[in-house]
Amino acid sequence: MGDWRDCLSEPQAEAEVAGLRRWTMCGCPLGSDTFVSKLERTLGRRLRPLPVGRPKKEKKTPKPKI
Repeated sequence: MGDWRDCLSEPQAEAEVAGLRRWTMCGCPLGSDTFVSKLERTLGRRLRPLPVGRPKKEKKTPKPKI
């Protein structure tokens, strides 16, 4: 148990702290794509955040005039 306490007592890089905060706030798991994919398959649900905003309209191609 001493190793875990030592790890937690060491100062963290600001980038690591920012990443942890971002993923904690959105409620998504923090890990590699492989790890998150395995979790999604195991749980049978999406764990990654969806893109923000309204979906873009698809461009319709004009029909050729005959």
